[in-house]
Amino acid sequence: MEMFRSSFLLLTIVLLSQVSFGQRRLTEATLHYTVEASEGDSALQALLQGVRYTCYIKGVNSRMELASSMGKESTLILGKTGQVILLKEFGTQHYLTKFNATQWQQMNQVYEDAQFQILPDTLRINSYLCHKALFRFKDGTSRAVWYTTQVIPVYREFQLFAKKLPGLLVQYEATFGKTPVLFKLKELNYNPVQVALFDVPEEGYRIIEWEPAVKTKSN
Repeated sequence: MEMFRSSFLLLTIVLLSQVSFGQRRLTEATLHYTVEASEGDSALQALLQGVRYTCYIKGVNSRMELASSMGKESTLILGKTGQVILLKEFGTQHYLTKFNATQWQQMNQVYEDAQFQILPDTLRINSYLCHKALFRFKDGTSRAVWYTTQVIPVYREFQLFAKKLPGLLVQYEATFGKTPVLFKLKELNYNPVQVALFDVPEEGYRIIEWEPAVKTKSN
């Protein structure tokens, strides 16, 4: 009996080590995503040429940047305080909006209330074995995504609508106007991320106060 217990314990340790070996916890990294029209719209594809989406992760903090030749939008999520900073830079025009945790949740309520279903489909994307999930939002829209469990973000706020996924978001669709746009993970860099990326600018930006949309009552 004692020999059986020892063998069972050894087998359990081996199996757990194999699972751990196949996964990597993500606490600090830079993720680069490509952005392209998903329906072959040549005009939109030309417009999206050079557009870059980058996520910087350092512990509980994250920064998402969408940059193009026209300018850059950055979203800083500061995990310790729950504060979110939205920066917009277009030429000489710089804008800054601050959200507390409650305001940010209100702004993204459609995401907070999203329901998602894990589907049986699998696909290999840039060396990652990915699983498919379908998100359904209260506004009646839906969004298919691909994620991998080979990389597990410890803090997933940077994944916004997909932060409840049990893994890293690898590919998903958003909309540009009414046209679907595809975001796909191109590179994952584990080099240290600069702390300065999460500093909130103290000057050079016009402060824009956020006001929740007011629903008007119909007669």
